[in-house]
Amino acid sequence: MRCTNHIAGLIKFKLKQPKHTGNNTMKNVRLSKVAGALALAIGVSASAFASDTSSAMRGKITTPNGDAAANVKVTVIHEPTGTINTFTTNDSGAFIAKGLRVGGPYRVVIDSDTYSDAELNGIELKLGDTHRLTRQLEPLQTIEKIQVSGYTLVQQAGGSSSVFGEDTINNVPSFNNDIKDVARLNPLASINGNGELTIAGNNPRTNALTVDGIGQNDDFGLNFGGYPTAQPPVALDAIEQISVDSSPFSAKKGNFGGGTINAVTKSGSNEFTFSGFYETSTPSLAGKVDNISEAKYKDHVKDENGEIIHYAGSNKLDEDGHKTFEVSSTDPIETEARMGFSTGGAIIKDELFFFVNYNSWKQEREMDYGFDGSGTSHEFDISEQDYNRFNSILNETYGLQDELGGDPENTSDSLLVKLSWNISDLHRADFTYQWQDEESDKGYATGGNTITMASSRYQYVTKFNNFATKLYSDWSDDFSTEIGLAYKDVSNNSLTNSDLGQIQVYLNNSDRGESIQFGRDDIRHINVSETETYAFTFDATYLMGDHEINFGAQLESKRLYNLFGQNSMGTWKFGSLDDFENKKLYQNRWDDYQFSYMNANSNNVNDLAYDATREQLALYIEDKFYLTDDLEITAGVRYERLSSNDKPNLNENFLKTYGHTNQENLDGADIILPRIGFKFYATDALTINGGIGRFQGGIPNVWFNNPFQKDGITQVVANQDDINAYFANVEQVDITRVPEGIQSTLTEGAGNTAYTDPDFKLPSSIRAQIGFEYEFDSELLGDGFKWSAEIAYQNKQDEAVWHNTAIEAVMENGEVVRSDTGRVIYQSIYANDPVRKDNHDIMMTNSDLDARSIIFSTAIAKQFDNGLYVSASYTHQDVEDIAPGSASQAEGNYKHATTHSRNVDLVGRGHYEVEHSLKLNLRYETEFFEGYASKFNMFFERRSGRPFSYTMGSYNDGDFGDTRGLDRTSAYLAYIPTGPDDANVNWEKSKLSWDELEALLNRAGISERGQLLDRNTGTQPWVTTMDVSFTQEVPGFYKEHKGEVYFMIENFANLLNSDWGVEKRLGYSDQKLYDFGGLEDGQLVIDPRYQGSDVRNYSQITKGASAWQAKIGIRYSF
Repeated sequence: MRCTNHIAGLIKFKLKQPKHTGNNTMKNVRLSKVAGALALAIGVSASAFASDTSSAMRGKITTPNGDAAANVKVTVIHEPTGTINTFTTNDSGAFIAKGLRVGGPYRVVIDSDTYSDAELNGIELKLGDTHRLTRQLEPLQTIEKIQVSGYTLVQQAGGSSSVFGEDTINNVPSFNNDIKDVARLNPLASINGNGELTIAGNNPRTNALTVDGIGQNDDFGLNFGGYPTAQPPVALDAIEQISVDSSPFSAKKGNFGGGTINAVTKSGSNEFTFSGFYETSTPSLAGKVDNISEAKYKDHVKDENGEIIHYAGSNKLDEDGHKTFEVSSTDPIETEARMGFSTGGAIIKDELFFFVNYNSWKQEREMDYGFDGSGTSHEFDISEQDYNRFNSILNETYGLQDELGGDPENTSDSLLVKLSWNISDLHRADFTYQWQDEESDKGYATGGNTITMASSRYQYVTKFNNFATKLYSDWSDDFSTEIGLAYKDVSNNSLTNSDLGQIQVYLNNSDRGESIQFGRDDIRHINVSETETYAFTFDATYLMGDHEINFGAQLESKRLYNLFGQNSMGTWKFGSLDDFENKKLYQNRWDDYQFSYMNANSNNVNDLAYDATREQLALYIEDKFYLTDDLEITAGVRYERLSSNDKPNLNENFLKTYGHTNQENLDGADIILPRIGFKFYATDALTINGGIGRFQGGIPNVWFNNPFQKDGITQVVANQDDINAYFANVEQVDITRVPEGIQSTLTEGAGNTAYTDPDFKLPSSIRAQIGFEYEFDSELLGDGFKWSAEIAYQNKQDEAVWHNTAIEAVMENGEVVRSDTGRVIYQSIYANDPVRKDNHDIMMTNSDLDARSIIFSTAIAKQFDNGLYVSASYTHQDVEDIAPGSASQAEGNYKHATTHSRNVDLVGRGHYEVEHSLKLNLRYETEFFEGYASKFNMFFERRSGRPFSYTMGSYNDGDFGDTRGLDRTSAYLAYIPTGPDDANVNWEKSKLSWDELEALLNRAGISERGQLLDRNTGTQPWVTTMDVSFTQEVPGFYKEHKGEVYFMIENFANLLNSDWGVEKRLGYSDQKLYDFGGLEDGQLVIDPRYQGSDVRNYSQITKGASAWQAKIGIRYSF
């Protein structure tokens, strides 16, 4: 009996062993035994290109005395569809079947005119894997039928390569029916509470995710969740198999920097099937969410003399000057409902099949608004009296009406249609169409010190239209091809509720603190994007003796359109309700009017759009062969090349400054990627595998397209002097339009630029790994344990980094000037240019430094006879990087990169490292009611938090020569003095004493002294995840029909104890130890943190992952 509990690991076979005669008996007995036991082994052999949609089978047929059996007919039959492929072995006794449907079962019939025929039944194939089949024929007798049986496991080879089948997919606890919930079973994969999936400690934006050859990634690279939508584009119940791989050593695979997740959808068969479901989750099925907030004084606090010592709204500090905090709980507010169906069958028996999957999801949030003192879930720090007065002014003075708005609603509908056509015995084709329409209400108020009115809300709309087709052809017994064509179109738009720009009304005569906002949020003044992708693939296999030669080409054309006109409708700030009533703009302490405007120099926002197309060509060739009967080798090389005819606008000022243009578009950038992998069948129970190769890809397209948006001439920011001059003569402002007097000041700019280094090289990494898979028995616990382990090494080369070339190091006597703590002092190259003196030019370039990663993982799994399946894994990561690449814009990647000195690259602990990860996957299946399965599933993970850095706070501090506007990001890693006598610190000028600083250092657990701290020396809190589900089959209305009732709890640990399962993290990946007080003759001046210190390793609780939530559902299938 074949058991398919988890189609992702070693599968044990029980094959009838023939008797052997002749001189080669021992050799071929061993080969047949190993081939039988490992015929479906997955291992770390190269699994699939990112768009693989099929499986393969490679066989070696020998005579009874071990010689190659040529001209033997081999028939491969896919039983669900009746698809038949027939091959004849070559002179080496070999055959290969490519382009086979994943899954099965398959039946293989071996027909020899000289020897006894054989038939193998119950073979299951895995996505992107080549099934290894070796058979030694018997002398003429009756046909020998062999039933392939056994069980499969979830992890193998330490987890760098995993394949998960339908049974695992159907039973894994997944609240959102998300592919990533299956991918996380891989020991090297990790998902945080915000949905970011990292593989092997790499940037989540650099993963490659495909379904049926259609890329599912966010092509702009804006979303860390990986998808262009909030909900998964394809539901789990449409998926047949999923593969996860971090280092596939096949030259066929590319275009990723983290890892690959490749899925293939189900296909129809000769049997008509239907499955429909409905599930829901309500606030009564969820736990309260904790919120952490800074403790503040509600009212002024005075001393005995009546002097104010603590102002209302200021932070409450403890004896160390450390902030204090309050924890409150919020009732759950989300109601979700999801429904869908899948159906499939034959349009023409044995020839044409269909499969359809539809999913619909809806979420509503019940907002509980209230004003100061109300105690509601979404309480504002603003009185109802002030709110009512604001509305009165808005109506009576401006003739406008607004409100808080109703409950937000999010919807997502998706459809997948797949046709499979057996054109003939030699050709078959698949066609997949995918559609998704998602609408999300955003920009609504959630309480706190800002009331966001309904006019600031917007609806974020994403539309997804894709198709893919693939033709699988066997042109001869030795030559086969797969030809694929895919198209993907994704559009995003923000549907707003107002034609006004952003207006902010503050309540305390300043531009900070409590405020009321209405009009369009400045980021949504116009924000439209679209990507179109065409992909063509040609993959061929030629069997030449014992050598399997694979070669092919992949061509992708990607068009990216983006119109982002931030603040193109203007932003107005009023300091008080009185000023708002009098239409008087707020002026800050420098007497600057608080109005801002940014647009194209033509004042036509459409001129800000860019529309660029980039092509990528990949060519590859590889040879897979057996160096010995037990050693499989895969060796190949891949070539990738980028091309584009589109360039950013030429900036003449830039050209004069640097002697080269700002138009580098990576046209012609290319790279050669050699790879070699092996798999050694050491014994019947032990397999050793590994490889080494170079990989490239996965860089977010938005990084390449930054120069199109920031050419320094098209987009212009209204000058503050021009703004002041205009409003100085205006008694009452008009918030309905940007004044013509300010629009007229915009001229073709000499502004900030983002550009790509003309000598930019495609970043790559050298990856190497070695691992083993071992099967063993235990007298105490039973037979059939599968143990695997692996160590992986990665060396990142030419990593992308960002430098500000508008600053240069100050030189004296031929030496770089540094502060006493060793930091480089810079000056602007535009210091003498009154127009560009505050400009920055951010260049994406390559680092000269290398960063390495060492990852160890091990896994063990066991299927017990009583229906219990258990697998466990542990992974340890030691990851380095140079630039985290956590932002979408060049400026953000530059200014938020923690460092010792600007423009000086620094290797440090990896931003996405998960140092320790322990996972447990458990499944138990029984029958509480005879004939109806009862299934319990659990996924548990305990993992380290992500790293963070200790920095010093900066705000408009230019002593190191930072460009204005980039000197307030607290990116400088903190210097830790040796003590009160440290000569690098000017303690006389410092407002923070050594004793006060030491108390904070001890509180943070920082033991270093007399040095600049390295990057990411801190670690955020550990995270525990535990999801459980229970499914009970129930009778259907007809024979062969069944129903299911299921119940799933996400974050079950939090249900058991409200202190468990809480993900605490930092909002940004740094904590400020103290404020930078400037330099005094090169010495560091240390000041206390503005509004108090905070040296904890967390500052917030991730709401979506820190409270239990349950769903109940029903399913009906036949």
